[in-house]
Amino acid sequence: MSNLLPTSSSKFVLVEEQQFLTFFDGFVATDVGDGAAANDTIRTYRSNVKQFLRWCEQEQINPISATFAELKQYRHWLVSQYKQTTICLKLSVLRRFYDALLENGYIINNPALRLKPPREVKDPAATINFLENEEMKQLLHSLPVENTVHALRDRLLISLMVVQGCRTVDLHRVCLGNIVKNGENVGLRVFSKRHTRVIPLTPDLAKLLQRYLRRRRKAGETITELTPLFISVARNNENIGKPLSRRSIRRIVDKYLGATGLKELPRKKSKKTKKLTLKTENDKLPAKTEKKERFSPLLPKVRKLSAHSLRHTAGTLALRAGASLRQVQDLLGHTDPKTTMIYAHIGDRWQYNPALLLLAQKPQLDENITRRIQQLRESLARINPLHLTLHEEETLRIFEKICA
Repeated sequence: MSNLLPTSSSKFVLVEEQQFLTFFDGFVATDVGDGAAANDTIRTYRSNVKQFLRWCEQEQINPISATFAELKQYRHWLVSQYKQTTICLKLSVLRRFYDALLENGYIINNPALRLKPPREVKDPAATINFLENEEMKQLLHSLPVENTVHALRDRLLISLMVVQGCRTVDLHRVCLGNIVKNGENVGLRVFSKRHTRVIPLTPDLAKLLQRYLRRRRKAGETITELTPLFISVARNNENIGKPLSRRSIRRIVDKYLGATGLKELPRKKSKKTKKLTLKTENDKLPAKTEKKERFSPLLPKVRKLSAHSLRHTAGTLALRAGASLRQVQDLLGHTDPKTTMIYAHIGDRWQYNPALLLLAQKPQLDENITRRIQQLRESLARINPLHLTLHEEETLRIFEKICA
């Protein structure tokens, strides 16, 4: 059964790639995130739809009249190029693209509705990368201690992420008007995804926040409730004074992780290498620089630390320190407690391994064997220690350990 409507029932004919993208941009602006989608989300949706449109162009498929069988071919191509999590995202965006066509009367059913990503058997806890306690201390000690806006900003930013578990989107959106005071307690009201929460600051972070704002005022900045908490301070940047983007926050985190040796920073490519990796004009689909061998399950998994790893660090170490599951759920702003349970599973896996309890139990020996060992032990103990051979000394130590 075709999902295509007659052309006469369509508002206008979509033919070129730019027409599809303009149409989809309007849908994303009004429908995704209840009409308040983040800029990063809009860019992600647009880039993934653009990739699908170019694949259709290469395969000579009209996106509007594409069938479920043809979309399965697209999924098959994605499987050969990307990891499972990336495929999930791309197919999710594809379903929203056809939702837009359906709502605007271009098709009568969504051919991507039953298009599911390939299943992957994996350990959820294995995807959580975090810093150990000593590594977290190493990162915090590496932060600048100067009394400048730049240094205080970076110190507060990294501390909020690794101690309080803030997301990059939380810190990108927070303004000075979101500072909450309750007596001597200070917190930040953050907005992320579909809910709002207050992050209670530790006394040290509250003092650091005050120092940071005081330094900004002394630098001559006019501060209002709408002023972003984290701003760009680079003088050669046209965005100076504007809120730090999520990408800039990730770059700051990568810089300090790299400076402490916890993250290997990417090497700059030479001009010759850049020329060799440039796409030709005839390339319709984005070239993949990663080799397929990197996805092999036989290769050892490398710990990839990122800005989000600092959030994982806050959740994991808080549970290890004795915080309850409910407390950590409130701290990280998880709607579903199952999400927080992943952090608990990480700690329980090593610290409360049931096999350790089994190994700690002493073996139960037969009564006759126990009596015989006791006799041999007493016999060896009557011999002058200076006359014992090395073998007899070792045997005596084993008997004493068993009978202890």
